Amino acid sequence: MMLLSVTAGAGKPSNDTVEYPVKLAFIYQLALYVHWPSDSFASPAAPLVVCVVGDDPFDPELESKLQNHPVDNHPIVMRRAKRGANLRSCHIVFVPAQESKQAADVIEGLKGTAVLTIGESQGFAERGGIVNFTVQQSKLRLEVNLDAARQTPLTISSRVLALAKIVRGPPHSPIARYSAD
Repeated sequence: MMLLSVTAGAGKPSNDTVEYPVKLAFIYQLALYVHWPSDSFASPAAPLVVCVVGDDPFDPELESKLQNHPVDNHPIVMRRAKRGANLRSCHIVFVPAQESKQAADVIEGLKGTAVLTIGESQGFAERGGIVNFTVQQSKLRLEVNLDAARQTPLTISSRVLALAKIVRGPPHSPIARYSAD
């Protein structure tokens, strides 16, 4: 798994110009290492839908380039989701920090579904989100809530788990679903 660092120091591009392209690359990499059940897609060539809640912090040009890189023969489609939108048609839901007030509703509404929830606000994973992005020592890090992941039919590769900080929420299932690839 390719992981990238966010370098936001003196003489470097601003944090926003570096951080969000790296986060978008992470979302793509995560999509490569997460398995969705086949019934999550209308057909074998149906798109993998990435929904961004609220204002989209990603560069539209980078998003369009991402759409040229399919995941398991599924083209990637990026969508914006407004407050209260039905997110169950998404495969990945990203909740930007500026939308953190909606995080609890998003997490609760998607609990147990085949939707990978990703956030970037403090405590997102502890509150039940599956993946949270944090920046530590100028590097983008992953937090994974195994308890939240266990409630879904998703399978997360052990390669992701080996690189992530594992956080806990309330215990739900004694069996973790992950692959050893």
